[in-house]
Amino acid sequence: MAGLPLAPPPTTNEDMSEKQAVLAANEAFYAAFRAADFEAMERLWSRRRNVSVFHPNWPGISTRDAVMESWYRILIAGNPPHVSAIDPTVIVTAKTGLVICNEDLGGANLIATNVFVLEDGQWRMTNHQASRLPATTPQSDQIKRREE
Repeated sequence: MAGLPLAPPPTTNEDMSEKQAVLAANEAFYAAFRAADFEAMERLWSRRRNVSVFHPNWPGISTRDAVMESWYRILIAGNPPHVSAIDPTVIVTAKTGLVICNEDLGGANLIATNVFVLEDGQWRMTNHQASRLPATTPQSDQIKRREE
């Protein structure tokens, strides 16, 4: 049946509340980032699962100790940027939450993926990955217009 829009999958109130809980955990991550609150950041990350982080222009980092050291270097020893999550999309399964969003760093735009797991009734972070988005060029604008 070409041309007919697909119906969205049914959602329940429980699905929506879990999505809201994952979004709240995601916002807590960005609030800790903006406030340079290392203790809050440390509480957000899983203590039981493998964790990793991919900061822009850094090599990938794994193990909880190394990930927390990277956040210390950014939040306490460094000069953390003011960052906001824009247009988050949330995907939730039984015990995993995924948030894909744009990050606004006051002029620089990044794409980010944040992964959360349900741990002791709380959504805890297991991965943050952020990469710069390519600048919009006149050629990419033309491609967009042709596709519309």
